[in-house]
Amino acid sequence: MAKTTEPAGDFVNPFAKLMGEWPAFAFNYDAMLDGQRRNWAALVEANKVWSETAQALATRQMEVARQAMEDFAALVEESWRKPGAFEDQIGKGAECTRHTLEGFCDLADHATKSGAEIMKLFNKRMSETLDDARTVAKRAPSGSGSSTHVAAAD
Repeated sequence: MAKTTEPAGDFVNPFAKLMGEWPAFAFNYDAMLDGQRRNWAALVEANKVWSETAQALATRQMEVARQAMEDFAALVEESWRKPGAFEDQIGKGAECTRHTLEGFCDLADHATKSGAEIMKLFNKRMSETLDDARTVAKRAPSGSGSSTHVAAAD
């Protein structure tokens, strides 16, 4: 006879009780709940990474924007006070633009790395879920219909 298929407490799931009579359909509620706990833990961890990244990106974006505005304001003020060679003005403007673009490239790199870290967390959890499913499939009794499922799980 299969393990009990009833969850803890007074609630009795009649379908689970019926399916518990056939070992191939035995259902382990503790394993299901453990899997859900691990899913939620992975989501909480991913949300934490995303939240920290969003805060860091917003702070860095404000710094880049502030610095760009200061640089361009200084450039405009200098060009009004000291009119010089046109080439010098263009060169200084290009330098300010280059600094700003480098700041935004840093932001993009940080966002990309964070996204990769979050996907790594999700991929790890998905691999664990698939490993758990393979383990359950291997434990299923071998019979006429179950052998194909075990072979497919490997």
